[in-house]
Amino acid sequence: MADMKTEEEIALDNALFSLTDQLRTFSRNYENTAWELRRKVVHEVAWTTAAGLVLGGLVGGLIALRRR
Repeated sequence: MADMKTEEEIALDNALFSLTDQLRTFSRNYENTAWELRRKVVHEVAWTTAAGLVLGGLVGGLIALRRR
């Protein structure tokens, strides 16, 4: 009879199992999302920076040529 659990222990076990299952599901669904988002943001910032440098160089070159 020592193996019999009280209703409170059964409810706690069920809650812990449910929480564990929810955490596993969350982990499985969203584990890589933060890294993918970071990678996409860095990629977009890199392209924007490169485009800005190229366009800035072209505009600066055109202005420099007009001033000669």
